[in-house]
Amino acid sequence: MASTSKARSLDLDRILDERIDWRYKSFPAGPPTTIRDVRKQGWNMLQGDFMHPTMVLKESALRHNIDAMADLCKRHDISLAPHGKTSMSPQLFQMQLEAGAWAVTAATMWQVRVWRAFGAARVILANELVEPASISWLATEMRRDADFDFYCLVDSVLEVHLLDSALAGTGLDRRVGVLLELGLPGGRTGCRTREAAIEVARAVAGSRGLSLAGVEGFEGIVGSSDLGADLHKVDGLLREIRALAEELDGARLFDQATEVLVTAGGSAFLDRVIADLGKPWRLSRPVRTVLRSGCYLTHDAVHYKEVSPFGSRLAETGPLEEALEVWGAVLSTPEPGLALLGFGKRDVPHDLDLPVPRLVTRKGGQPRPIRPGASIAALNDQHAYLKVPAGDDLAIGDLVGCGISHPCTAFDKWRLLPVVDGDYNVLDAVLTYF
Repeated sequence: MASTSKARSLDLDRILDERIDWRYKSFPAGPPTTIRDVRKQGWNMLQGDFMHPTMVLKESALRHNIDAMADLCKRHDISLAPHGKTSMSPQLFQMQLEAGAWAVTAATMWQVRVWRAFGAARVILANELVEPASISWLATEMRRDADFDFYCLVDSVLEVHLLDSALAGTGLDRRVGVLLELGLPGGRTGCRTREAAIEVARAVAGSRGLSLAGVEGFEGIVGSSDLGADLHKVDGLLREIRALAEELDGARLFDQATEVLVTAGGSAFLDRVIADLGKPWRLSRPVRTVLRSGCYLTHDAVHYKEVSPFGSRLAETGPLEEALEVWGAVLSTPEPGLALLGFGKRDVPHDLDLPVPRLVTRKGGQPRPIRPGASIAALNDQHAYLKVPAGDDLAIGDLVGCGISHPCTAFDKWRLLPVVDGDYNVLDAVLTYF
């Protein structure tokens, strides 16, 4: 499908000119530099330049994952609107834009403001919009920039009326594109039946300030120990999304001036979205199928490693690579079989799984695999309890590198992350906005 032309470049100058100083944990002390000049500093994350703990981004893994997703989407004629809430990093989204991303997805209106501050031309708010201050800001922004392409979700007649009424009197002379959300019983937002969704669509058609741009759903909330049952539930939702789009088109309830957007897809079941929604459509309007995966960007060591379809259910792909890694120093070995590391809940995600110890280095030497059987047993605010096999030779001052689980709760703990090569030389620094 031909891409609607939009800017392929964000304005990153304010980030590149940001001074790196005491505000950014773990970065080297000394004369301040800028993000633009990080590569010139000759820093190495393991050679004594950085304070610890440190969370790093591995450049080769980032680029591998971005390219793998871009190739997959191109092969199946799918558009990508990566979920920006994962990293809230304009620099990382710029990499995704350069690889062909069609839009960025946000979860809240303050996130939309961040993306607009850096010039993102097309944003999907994958959420309902009901707050007066947010609606007022949106109207102002859409008046200011006639090329700003924005979409939000609707799932009730009351919300349609609220949003439409709030837009009235703002002076906005074009309609706001909305996506009709279909949800799962017992799940999150979204119409629970096709009949309810049709009623909402008719309310949009009767509004003054809204236009129905497409249909949306999020299958990522499905998750249990039974993958077969999960896939059955996901496929059921996606079939309902397709059937709803066909019914809405037959009733001519979509905006007749634009293509129809059909969007779903986290990082766990994107293969099902491609299989179910990527098949040819027979609507009166062109259809753009949009994936909104976010965590594929960095992948992880546990949760997404287990559920990602790359290298498994997507037979034509290889696995994604872990791009996030946390390093902490051994602070104490108070009893046999236990080492206390200098990172904790303030530094690493812990809502799904605990970090996974992988590497150890001593006095700046080459990292080596940690002995099998080592595991993180618990976290305090700033300490990790590393259980080690009997006879392990971990010493105070050693650095231990760990994989993490759940990127979405890793980035929000770090305002600035170093980007490193395979030898942990620092190539860049990525700023986040949380």
